Amino acid sequence: MLLRALRRTLDHVLNIQHQTDEEGTIREIYDKIPIRGNNTWMLICSAMLASIGLDTGSGAVIIGAMLISPLMSPILGIGLSVGINDREMLVASAKNLALAAAAGLGVSFLYFSITPLGEPTNEILARTQPTLLDVMVAFFGGVAGIVSVSRSDRSNAIPGVAIATALMPPLCTAGYGLALGRFDYFLGGFYLFFINAVFISLSTFLIVKYLHFHIKHYVNQEKERKVARIMAVVLVIVVSPSIYFLYNIYKEVQTKKQIENLVISDFTSRNNEIIKWELQPADSLNYIKIYSVGKQVDENLVTHYNSLLKDNALDTYRVRLVQLDVSPEEVERIAYDVTNNLNRDLVKTLELQKIQEQRSDSLQRKRSRYTPGNATTDLKLLFPEIQQVQVGEMVTAPDAVKPDTMMLVMIDWRAKEGTQKQAQRLEATKVREYESRIKNFLATKLQRDSVQIVSTF
Repeated sequence: MLLRALRRTLDHVLNIQHQTDEEGTIREIYDKIPIRGNNTWMLICSAMLASIGLDTGSGAVIIGAMLISPLMSPILGIGLSVGINDREMLVASAKNLALAAAAGLGVSFLYFSITPLGEPTNEILARTQPTLLDVMVAFFGGVAGIVSVSRSDRSNAIPGVAIATALMPPLCTAGYGLALGRFDYFLGGFYLFFINAVFISLSTFLIVKYLHFHIKHYVNQEKERKVARIMAVVLVIVVSPSIYFLYNIYKEVQTKKQIENLVISDFTSRNNEIIKWELQPADSLNYIKIYSVGKQVDENLVTHYNSLLKDNALDTYRVRLVQLDVSPEEVERIAYDVTNNLNRDLVKTLELQKIQEQRSDSLQRKRSRYTPGNATTDLKLLFPEIQQVQVGEMVTAPDAVKPDTMMLVMIDWRAKEGTQKQAQRLEATKVREYESRIKNFLATKLQRDSVQIVSTF
């Protein structure tokens, strides 16, 4: 009874089949598979932004490249086509994914071939050594992506999936490796891209099977069986490398943990301070390079560690110590100096900001010192036809709660030569133009949005 109730509860919480729009899902993915038109421009822009972000180490630019990348749809299309036995969709998805990957590599290769920077930033290095966590991100990101697309009420999870799985940056890292002849970077970046593509497709396939999408049947039963066999072979081909890569990643992670437990932890417990340590392959051996400061380390300790590694099935690993001639006290002093320099830079930055704000306030005050008295003098200089002018504020109260203030300008225009009637006709043709110019002038100088002019002549 309890088990049945638990099963019903889990089914109620986890079941997404009643929210699924099968036809809409297939149409949504299939329509976005082709890399042409808008998608082509988006792909080029995404590859260029990702390359610039990697080159400058800007995470914000890289995130922008992830968001506009159109690579997600062909990858979802591969998983969907295998799940519903649709050969045409599979061919179209694979073809467009290959085209998009080649275009991304080409754009990034061209960029890194001409960039004046080209140094390996942290953003580039982070995408050259995929770990088990990257596999998990790709798989669960793919699950979120297909679940989001398959819902009858489309959610906004796809941008988050695009950011999490990060398809374009590792592809551009591979382009960086090609441009600079660093094939370790090329293989690392393309390896991460391949892992993301495979596991997104795999998660899509599994969710499609879980949702019981209808399998595509053919009139020719022999053809249908042939397509099914092809799909099975494709699935095995796609999944097998990912299993192999996953196993290698797992072994690498386990090896690093074993080295930390056997060597690094023991070395640290002997009051030797490690600056950093790294694995450095060389021919048939892998050297564990340990950079340390402090007292001189006995060579017997290195021999002891090598024996310990051999006894724990790590025969190809050897310890190599790099002793830096810097005392722990000097390391602390350097760290203290760096921290103080950072603090001083921060204080200087804050002081500059304060000075800038003070200057801005001073300029603002200078601008606001323009008074109606200044306006009276300036108007007489700008418009010699003015006989007398008065400028002042007038408070109006159209609303008893919120009285309004306007700038009132009273102008007496000087009569020209000739009769008073001729002067009136002459001034009437110009006054309208003058009033417009005076309004604009005073609104700017006095920073008022309401200027009223009363003219007499």
